[in-house]
Amino acid sequence: MALGVGVVYACIYKIASTLASLPLNLYADNGRTFDIIDNPANYLLNKTPDERVTAFEFRETLVFSMLLFGTGYAEIIRDRNGSAARFQMLHYHAVKLVEVDGQPIYEIKIKDGVRYVDYDNMIALHYSLRQSPALTSAETVGLLSAAQDYAAKFFNGGGVMSGVLTSDENLSADQVQSLLNTWQQQQGKQTRFMPFGVKYHRMGVDPDSAQNVDSRNFQGQEVCRVFNVPPAMVGFTGGAYKDYENQAKAFVTGTIVPLAQRTESELNLKLLSRRDRDGQTFRHDIDELMRGDMASRAEYYREMLQNGVLSRNEVRSKERYNAIDGGDIHTVQVNQIALDKFDEYSDKISTQDGNTEV
Repeated sequence: MALGVGVVYACIYKIASTLASLPLNLYADNGRTFDIIDNPANYLLNKTPDERVTAFEFRETLVFSMLLFGTGYAEIIRDRNGSAARFQMLHYHAVKLVEVDGQPIYEIKIKDGVRYVDYDNMIALHYSLRQSPALTSAETVGLLSAAQDYAAKFFNGGGVMSGVLTSDENLSADQVQSLLNTWQQQQGKQTRFMPFGVKYHRMGVDPDSAQNVDSRNFQGQEVCRVFNVPPAMVGFTGGAYKDYENQAKAFVTGTIVPLAQRTESELNLKLLSRRDRDGQTFRHDIDELMRGDMASRAEYYREMLQNGVLSRNEVRSKERYNAIDGGDIHTVQVNQIALDKFDEYSDKISTQDGNTEV
Protein backbone atom coordinates (compact mmCIF):
# COMPACT_ATOMS: atom_id res chain seq x y z
CA MET A 1 0.00 0.00 0.00
CA ALA A 2 2.82 2.42 0.87
CA LEU A 3 4.29 2.51 -2.65
CA GLY A 4 0.84 3.33 -4.01
CA VAL A 5 1.10 6.70 -2.26
CA GLY A 6 2.91 9.09 -4.58
CA VAL A 7 4.76 11.02 -1.87
CA VAL A 8 6.10 7.81 -0.30
CA TYR A 9 7.48 6.62 -3.61
CA ALA A 10 8.90 10.06 -4.36
CA CYS A 11 10.71 10.24 -1.01
CA ILE A 12 12.17 6.75 -1.31
CA TYR A 13 13.22 7.30 -4.91
CA LYS A 14 14.80 10.66 -4.12
CA ILE A 15 16.92 9.24 -1.31
CA ALA A 16 17.86 5.98 -3.06
CA SER A 17 18.74 7.54 -6.42
CA THR A 18 20.76 10.32 -4.78
CA LEU A 19 22.86 7.91 -2.71
CA ALA A 20 23.35 5.58 -5.68
CA SER A 21 24.63 8.45 -7.82
CA LEU A 22 27.54 9.23 -5.49
CA PRO A 23 31.00 7.71 -6.05
CA LEU A 24 31.75 5.22 -3.26
CA ASN A 25 35.33 4.03 -2.81
CA LEU A 26 37.77 2.72 -0.26
CA TYR A 27 40.05 5.48 1.06
CA ALA A 28 43.18 5.61 3.17
CA ASP A 29 42.30 7.29 6.45
CA ASN A 30 45.42 7.69 8.56
CA GLY A 31 45.03 11.35 9.47
CA ARG A 32 47.35 12.64 6.73
CA THR A 33 46.45 10.99 3.43
CA PHE A 34 42.98 10.31 2.06
CA ASP A 35 43.80 8.70 -1.28
CA ILE A 36 41.61 6.07 -2.96
CA ILE A 37 42.94 2.56 -2.29
CA ASP A 38 42.93 0.02 -5.10
CA ASN A 39 40.41 -2.60 -3.94
CA PRO A 40 38.10 -5.02 -5.81
CA ALA A 41 35.11 -3.60 -3.94
CA ASN A 42 35.58 -0.23 -5.66
CA TYR A 43 34.77 -1.84 -9.01
CA LEU A 44 31.76 -3.69 -7.59
CA LEU A 45 30.36 -0.54 -5.99
CA ASN A 46 30.92 1.82 -8.93
CA LYS A 47 30.75 -0.33 -12.07
CA THR A 48 28.82 -3.55 -11.62
CA PRO A 49 28.38 -5.98 -8.71
CA ASP A 50 28.03 -9.09 -10.87
CA GLU A 51 28.57 -8.17 -14.54
CA ARG A 52 24.79 -8.30 -15.06
CA VAL A 53 23.40 -5.13 -13.49
CA THR A 54 24.88 -1.69 -13.05
CA ALA A 55 26.29 -0.51 -9.75
CA PHE A 56 23.73 2.32 -9.75
CA GLU A 57 20.81 -0.12 -9.99
CA PHE A 58 22.33 -2.38 -7.34
CA ARG A 59 22.93 0.38 -4.79
CA GLU A 60 19.64 2.11 -5.53
CA THR A 61 17.73 -1.15 -4.98
CA LEU A 62 19.63 -1.85 -1.76
CA VAL A 63 18.68 1.55 -0.28
CA PHE A 64 15.14 1.30 -1.70
CA SER A 65 14.65 -2.00 0.12
CA MET A 66 16.02 -0.52 3.35
CA LEU A 67 13.55 2.38 3.26
CA LEU A 68 10.58 0.26 2.21
CA PHE A 69 11.12 -2.84 4.37
CA GLY A 70 13.62 -1.69 7.00
CA THR A 71 16.61 -3.66 5.66
CA GLY A 72 18.29 -4.19 2.31
CA TYR A 73 20.27 -7.41 1.80
CA ALA A 74 23.13 -8.32 -0.53
CA GLU A 75 25.23 -11.47 -0.26
CA ILE A 76 29.01 -11.14 -0.54
CA ILE A 77 30.52 -13.79 -2.82
CA ARG A 78 34.24 -14.01 -2.03
CA ASP A 79 37.23 -15.32 -3.98
CA ARG A 80 39.89 -17.69 -2.66
CA ASN A 81 41.71 -14.83 -0.97
CA GLY A 82 38.61 -13.77 0.94
CA SER A 83 38.13 -10.57 -1.08
CA ALA A 84 34.70 -9.62 -2.43
CA ALA A 85 34.33 -11.03 -5.97
CA ARG A 86 30.69 -10.05 -6.50
CA PHE A 87 27.53 -8.98 -4.70
CA GLN A 88 24.19 -10.74 -5.06
CA MET A 89 21.02 -8.82 -4.26
CA LEU A 90 18.50 -10.70 -2.11
CA HIS A 91 14.84 -9.90 -1.56
CA TYR A 92 13.94 -8.85 1.97
CA HIS A 93 11.24 -11.49 2.37
CA ALA A 94 13.66 -14.29 1.40
CA VAL A 95 16.14 -13.52 4.22
CA LYS A 96 15.83 -14.37 7.89
CA LEU A 97 18.41 -13.95 10.66
CA VAL A 98 18.57 -17.08 12.84
CA GLU A 99 20.96 -18.66 15.34
CA VAL A 100 22.80 -21.93 14.84
CA ASP A 101 24.84 -23.19 17.77
CA GLY A 102 24.59 -19.76 19.34
CA GLN A 103 25.99 -18.00 16.27
CA PRO A 104 24.01 -15.59 14.03
CA ILE A 105 23.51 -16.82 10.48
CA TYR A 106 21.24 -15.87 7.61
CA GLU A 107 18.65 -18.33 6.33
CA ILE A 108 17.79 -17.79 2.65
CA LYS A 109 14.62 -19.19 1.08
CA ILE A 110 15.25 -20.88 -2.26
CA LYS A 111 13.08 -22.90 -4.62
CA ASP A 112 13.94 -26.27 -3.12
CA GLY A 113 14.15 -25.22 0.53
CA VAL A 114 16.65 -23.02 2.34
CA ARG A 115 20.36 -22.31 2.32
CA TYR A 116 22.56 -20.51 4.84
CA VAL A 117 24.94 -17.56 4.55
CA ASP A 118 27.52 -16.62 7.19
CA TYR A 119 26.82 -13.41 9.06
CA ASP A 120 30.06 -11.85 7.77
CA ASN A 121 29.11 -12.59 4.17
CA MET A 122 25.92 -10.53 4.15
CA ILE A 123 25.60 -6.79 3.62
CA ALA A 124 22.58 -5.90 5.74
CA LEU A 125 21.74 -2.25 5.34
CA HIS A 126 19.44 -1.43 8.28
CA TYR A 127 17.30 1.65 8.83
CA SER A 128 16.82 3.01 12.37
CA LEU A 129 15.66 0.23 14.72
CA ARG A 130 15.60 -1.98 11.61
CA GLN A 131 12.11 -0.66 10.88
CA SER A 132 10.81 0.89 7.69
CA PRO A 133 9.73 4.54 8.12
CA ALA A 134 6.74 3.72 5.92
CA LEU A 135 5.64 0.98 8.35
CA THR A 136 6.42 2.77 11.61
CA SER A 137 4.29 5.69 10.40
CA ALA A 138 1.57 3.57 8.81
CA GLU A 139 -1.20 5.79 10.17
CA THR A 140 0.17 8.88 8.43
CA VAL A 141 0.65 6.97 5.19
CA GLY A 142 -2.80 5.39 5.57
CA LEU A 143 -4.53 8.74 5.95
CA LEU A 144 -2.92 10.04 2.78
CA SER A 145 -3.77 6.84 0.96
CA ALA A 146 -7.40 7.10 2.07
CA ALA A 147 -7.60 10.70 0.88
CA GLN A 148 -6.19 9.69 -2.51
CA ASP A 149 -8.62 6.77 -2.80
CA TYR A 150 -11.56 9.02 -1.96
CA ALA A 151 -10.58 11.51 -4.66
CA ALA A 152 -9.99 8.70 -7.16
CA LYS A 153 -13.43 7.20 -6.53
CA PHE A 154 -15.01 10.62 -6.98
CA PHE A 155 -13.46 11.17 -10.38
CA ASN A 156 -13.97 7.55 -11.43
CA GLY A 157 -17.64 8.21 -10.85
CA GLY A 158 -17.59 10.87 -13.54
CA GLY A 159 -17.04 13.74 -11.18
CA VAL A 160 -20.58 13.49 -9.83
CA MET A 161 -21.16 13.38 -6.10
CA SER A 162 -23.46 10.88 -4.40
CA GLY A 163 -27.04 12.04 -4.36
CA VAL A 164 -30.73 11.12 -4.23
CA LEU A 165 -33.17 10.69 -7.13
CA THR A 166 -36.78 11.66 -6.37
CA SER A 167 -40.00 11.60 -8.36
CA ASP A 168 -43.51 12.90 -7.82
CA GLU A 169 -44.87 9.81 -9.59
CA ASN A 170 -45.35 6.34 -8.17
CA LEU A 171 -42.84 4.15 -9.96
CA SER A 172 -42.96 0.39 -10.27
CA ALA A 173 -39.98 -1.77 -9.42
CA ASP A 174 -39.22 -2.24 -13.13
CA GLN A 175 -39.32 1.52 -13.70
CA VAL A 176 -36.96 2.13 -10.78
CA GLN A 177 -34.52 -0.45 -12.12
CA SER A 178 -34.77 1.03 -15.61
CA LEU A 179 -34.10 4.48 -14.16
CA LEU A 180 -30.99 3.26 -12.31
CA ASN A 181 -29.69 1.50 -15.42
CA THR A 182 -30.21 4.65 -17.50
CA TRP A 183 -28.40 6.72 -14.89
CA GLN A 184 -25.48 4.31 -14.77
CA GLN A 185 -25.16 4.16 -18.55
CA GLN A 186 -24.81 7.94 -18.69
CA GLN A 187 -21.90 7.96 -16.26
CA GLY A 188 -19.18 10.40 -17.28
CA LYS A 189 -21.50 12.66 -19.29
CA GLN A 190 -21.84 16.26 -18.21
CA THR A 191 -25.55 16.28 -19.06
CA ARG A 192 -27.83 13.42 -18.09
CA PHE A 193 -31.41 12.60 -19.02
CA MET A 194 -33.76 11.60 -16.21
CA PRO A 195 -37.17 10.13 -17.22
CA PHE A 196 -40.37 9.83 -15.18
CA GLY A 197 -40.10 13.40 -13.90
CA VAL A 198 -37.17 12.42 -11.72
CA LYS A 199 -35.12 15.10 -9.99
CA TYR A 200 -31.55 14.77 -8.70
CA HIS A 201 -30.55 16.14 -5.30
CA ARG A 202 -26.81 16.21 -4.66
CA MET A 203 -25.54 15.15 -1.26
CA GLY A 204 -22.09 15.51 0.26
CA VAL A 205 -19.34 18.02 -0.46
CA ASP A 206 -18.67 19.98 -3.64
CA PRO A 207 -16.15 18.69 -6.23
CA ASP A 208 -13.32 20.98 -5.08
CA SER A 209 -13.66 19.75 -1.53
CA ALA A 210 -13.86 16.17 -2.76
CA GLN A 211 -10.27 16.38 -3.94
CA ASN A 212 -9.14 16.95 -0.33
CA VAL A 213 -6.38 19.22 -1.59
CA ASP A 214 -5.54 20.80 1.75
CA SER A 215 -5.75 17.51 3.63
CA ARG A 216 -3.65 15.64 1.09
CA ASN A 217 -1.09 18.44 1.03
CA PHE A 218 -0.79 18.34 4.83
CA GLN A 219 -0.54 14.55 4.98
CA GLY A 220 1.99 14.59 2.12
CA GLN A 221 4.24 16.93 4.07
CA GLU A 222 3.82 14.69 7.11
CA VAL A 223 5.15 11.81 5.01
CA CYS A 224 8.11 14.01 4.04
CA ARG A 225 8.84 14.50 7.75
CA VAL A 226 8.71 10.75 8.28
CA PHE A 227 11.37 10.20 5.61
CA ASN A 228 13.29 13.34 6.62
CA VAL A 229 12.96 14.74 3.10
CA PRO A 230 12.38 18.49 2.68
CA PRO A 231 9.02 18.94 0.88
CA ALA A 232 10.56 20.93 -1.99
CA MET A 233 12.66 17.89 -2.91
CA VAL A 234 9.55 15.92 -3.93
CA GLY A 235 7.56 18.61 -5.65
CA PHE A 236 5.85 20.64 -2.92
CA THR A 237 6.27 24.17 -4.19
CA GLY A 238 5.26 27.62 -3.08
CA GLY A 239 8.49 29.01 -1.64
CA ALA A 240 11.15 31.20 -3.21
CA TYR A 241 14.21 29.79 -4.96
CA LYS A 242 16.34 30.64 -1.93
CA ASP A 243 14.08 28.49 0.22
CA TYR A 244 14.47 25.60 -2.24
CA GLU A 245 18.24 26.03 -2.16
CA ASN A 246 18.23 25.88 1.64
CA GLN A 247 16.04 22.77 1.59
CA ALA A 248 18.40 21.14 -0.91
CA LYS A 249 21.33 21.75 1.44
CA ALA A 250 19.31 20.44 4.38
CA PHE A 251 18.50 17.32 2.36
CA VAL A 252 22.19 16.61 1.85
CA THR A 253 23.35 17.30 5.40
CA GLY A 254 20.32 15.97 7.28
CA THR A 255 19.22 13.03 5.14
CA ILE A 256 21.91 11.85 2.74
CA VAL A 257 24.97 12.20 5.00
CA PRO A 258 23.58 10.04 7.87
CA LEU A 259 22.43 7.33 5.45
CA ALA A 260 25.77 7.46 3.66
CA GLN A 261 27.55 6.93 6.97
CA ARG A 262 25.19 4.06 7.75
CA THR A 263 26.17 2.42 4.45
CA GLU A 264 29.87 3.10 4.93
CA SER A 265 29.85 1.59 8.42
CA GLU A 266 28.27 -1.63 7.14
CA LEU A 267 30.80 -1.92 4.32
CA ASN A 268 33.68 -1.27 6.72
CA LEU A 269 32.37 -4.00 9.00
CA LYS A 270 31.80 -6.65 6.32
CA LEU A 271 34.50 -5.90 3.74
CA LEU A 272 37.49 -4.86 5.90
CA SER A 273 39.43 -6.79 8.50
CA ARG A 274 39.73 -5.35 11.98
CA ARG A 275 43.33 -4.35 11.27
CA ASP A 276 42.46 -2.63 7.98
CA ARG A 277 39.69 -0.57 9.58
CA ASP A 278 42.30 1.41 11.52
CA GLY A 279 43.66 3.06 8.38
CA GLN A 280 41.00 2.50 5.71
CA THR A 281 37.37 3.44 5.25
CA PHE A 282 34.69 3.39 2.59
CA ARG A 283 33.41 6.86 1.84
CA HIS A 284 30.89 8.54 -0.46
CA ASP A 285 32.01 11.62 -2.35
CA ILE A 286 29.40 13.98 -0.88
CA ASP A 287 31.12 16.93 -2.59
CA GLU A 288 29.28 15.91 -5.75
CA LEU A 289 26.05 17.16 -4.14
CA MET A 290 27.53 20.36 -2.77
CA ARG A 291 28.86 21.73 -6.04
CA GLY A 292 26.19 24.42 -6.24
CA ASP A 293 25.94 26.88 -9.13
CA MET A 294 28.87 28.14 -11.18
CA ALA A 295 29.33 31.35 -9.18
CA SER A 296 29.34 29.51 -5.84
CA ARG A 297 31.81 26.91 -7.11
CA ALA A 298 34.12 29.59 -8.49
CA GLU A 299 34.14 31.42 -5.15
CA TYR A 300 34.79 28.16 -3.26
CA TYR A 301 37.69 27.18 -5.50
CA ARG A 302 39.16 30.69 -5.27
CA GLU A 303 39.25 30.46 -1.49
CA MET A 304 40.74 26.96 -1.57
CA LEU A 305 43.45 28.02 -4.02
CA GLN A 306 44.35 31.26 -2.25
CA ASN A 307 44.75 29.47 1.07
CA GLY A 308 46.76 26.57 -0.33
CA VAL A 309 44.17 23.91 0.49
CA LEU A 310 43.76 22.72 -3.11
CA SER A 311 46.11 22.77 -6.07
CA ARG A 312 45.01 23.83 -9.53
CA ASN A 313 45.06 20.25 -10.75
CA GLU A 314 42.88 19.17 -7.84
CA VAL A 315 40.37 21.84 -8.81
CA ARG A 316 40.55 20.80 -12.46
CA SER A 317 40.00 17.18 -11.45
CA LYS A 318 36.82 18.09 -9.55
CA GLU A 319 35.58 19.89 -12.68
CA ARG A 320 36.53 16.91 -14.89
CA TYR A 321 39.35 18.78 -16.66
CA ASN A 322 42.74 17.32 -17.55
CA ALA A 323 45.77 18.16 -15.41
CA ILE A 324 48.20 20.86 -16.50
CA ASP A 325 51.97 21.11 -16.10
CA GLY A 326 52.89 22.71 -12.79
CA GLY A 327 49.32 22.44 -11.57
CA ASP A 328 50.17 20.18 -8.63
CA ILE A 329 51.97 22.99 -6.78
CA HIS A 330 50.01 24.46 -3.87
CA THR A 331 50.02 28.24 -3.68
CA VAL A 332 48.98 30.81 -1.08
CA GLN A 333 47.39 34.21 -1.41
CA VAL A 334 50.58 36.33 -1.19
CA ASN A 335 51.46 36.65 -4.88
CA GLN A 336 50.32 33.02 -5.25
CA ILE A 337 53.84 31.72 -4.54
CA ALA A 338 54.64 28.04 -4.09
CA LEU A 339 54.55 26.74 -0.52
CA ASP A 340 58.09 25.39 -0.79
CA LYS A 341 59.27 28.95 -1.61
CA PHE A 342 57.26 30.62 1.13
CA ASP A 343 60.03 30.52 3.79
CA GLU A 344 62.47 32.07 1.36
CA TYR A 345 59.95 34.77 0.45
CA SER A 346 59.19 35.43 4.12
CA ASP A 347 62.88 35.83 4.95
CA LYS A 348 63.28 38.20 2.03
CA ILE A 349 60.36 40.35 3.18
CA SER A 350 61.66 40.38 6.76
CA THR A 351 65.10 41.48 5.57
CA GLN A 352 63.64 44.25 3.44
CA ASP A 353 61.53 45.46 6.36
CA GLY A 354 64.62 45.45 8.59
CA ASN A 355 66.65 47.47 6.11
CA THR A 356 63.86 49.97 5.80
CA GLU A 357 63.76 50.51 9.55
CA VAL A 358 67.52 51.17 9.59
